[in-house]
Amino acid sequence: MTPASAIRFALFWLGLSLLAGCSALSSIESASQPLNTFELSPLPAGAVAVSRGRSQLEVAAPTATGALTSDRIVIKPNALQVQVLPEARWVDETTEHVQLLLVRSLTNSGMFGLVSAEGAGPRPDFLLLTDLQAFQVETGADQQAVVIRTNMTLLRDDDGAVVSARSFENSVPVADTTAGQVVFAFDQAMTQQMTDMLRWLDRLPGV
Repeated sequence: MTPASAIRFALFWLGLSLLAGCSALSSIESASQPLNTFELSPLPAGAVAVSRGRSQLEVAAPTATGALTSDRIVIKPNALQVQVLPEARWVDETTEHVQLLLVRSLTNSGMFGLVSAEGAGPRPDFLLLTDLQAFQVETGADQQAVVIRTNMTLLRDDDGAVVSARSFENSVPVADTTAGQVVFAFDQAMTQQMTDMLRWLDRLPGV
């Protein structure tokens, strides 16, 4: 290799090293940028007329796919693709946030004497299981909407018998995918779903 070739070779590798360094620095800076944080509202006391009771209820942590176990706000352009809303996040991981909303809404309703998160209280009379199947913005050619889809199962704690099970789906259209529009629609959809949940539980005998 001639001296000139050696110099060109060295400059080539130096350029690649600098480019990789810049790329890594850009990734670090992007990861360290603060995201706007949002939380949804539980149902306040008296929002839904239900019977008052003294039973104790435990709300298990919802099950979900990996896309819904982070704190990012999920957007699905189609059934197979997952994106996230840029520069925005939930205050907790999605499943944790939903669990807390359920606990607080059920507590505020007065339907149960005590409502606790899984493992946080005495042995309950009932256990509420939630499978969170969708908690996302779904975009398509016709419209885009926030969609919340869950399967809920109420178990008797002493023998594990299923008291009742029901699927819920609530959606609210959004004009665009800006954070303000999306979070407001999520709050409306979650309010609808928690209202439907309370009415379902209130109709069950012995609860």
